[in-house]
Amino acid sequence: MCRQSQRLSFLLIVCAATHILATDLPPEIQKCKVGDHPCITERINEIIRLYPKGNSTYALPDFSLVKLNKVTAAKKSSNSPVQLNFFLSNLEARGVDKLKVLSSKGFVKDIQQVEVDFTVPLLKINALYELDGKLLLLPIKGKGDVEITFRDAHYVVTLDGELENRQGKNYIKMKKLAVIVEPKDITFKFENLFDGNKELTDATNKVLTDSWEDVWNELGKDVNKAFSDAVHLLLTPIMNAISYDDYFAD
Repeated sequence: MCRQSQRLSFLLIVCAATHILATDLPPEIQKCKVGDHPCITERINEIIRLYPKGNSTYALPDFSLVKLNKVTAAKKSSNSPVQLNFFLSNLEARGVDKLKVLSSKGFVKDIQQVEVDFTVPLLKINALYELDGKLLLLPIKGKGDVEITFRDAHYVVTLDGELENRQGKNYIKMKKLAVIVEPKDITFKFENLFDGNKELTDATNKVLTDSWEDVWNELGKDVNKAFSDAVHLLLTPIMNAISYDDYFAD
């Protein structure tokens, strides 16, 4: 009886592993031909529209709530109006489920580099922050909650990869991934600046928001790295679950 139970457990494990390795695209998603990038762009948009909160069967993540790694930035150039030590943790981004892919390229038979361009109408990032330095030569310091809002930002994801054969099927193996963000507007809402002084906090948030381009020029590189890490975490389970062969109709 015990041996039968062990055999049954083993069979269940094998079946589960086989299912994971054989995961295909959702049946309601019509596959495109390899290299048909207008079709591929449309299908990516369709998947996010149909599964905004993800689907564990296909390793799709919850696009409505994306968690990012910490962001650490330091800028003390004497020629810059922004001189900040900047640390964000416990980042949560909301609004990715409303993204719209504008174009895609690189989805060819022998994949080497893929590029996807998209916009997000409103992306809100909530986090814990620690901040000190100078803004327009004025001292600034604080610690607490922050909300940073990106409006109509343009994102370019570039992925360098190669195909890796696993049990007769090809899977994408990521070698490098980068995200470049081009904001059109950023709003900052820090709480508890200057030990909770509301007037100074409100005034500083206004200056930061009015000077968002200066802030982004100095700290954007580090924020881009955080976005890159987040996208890497989102894509890795999908690429491990669904073979590149199963993306396409041929």
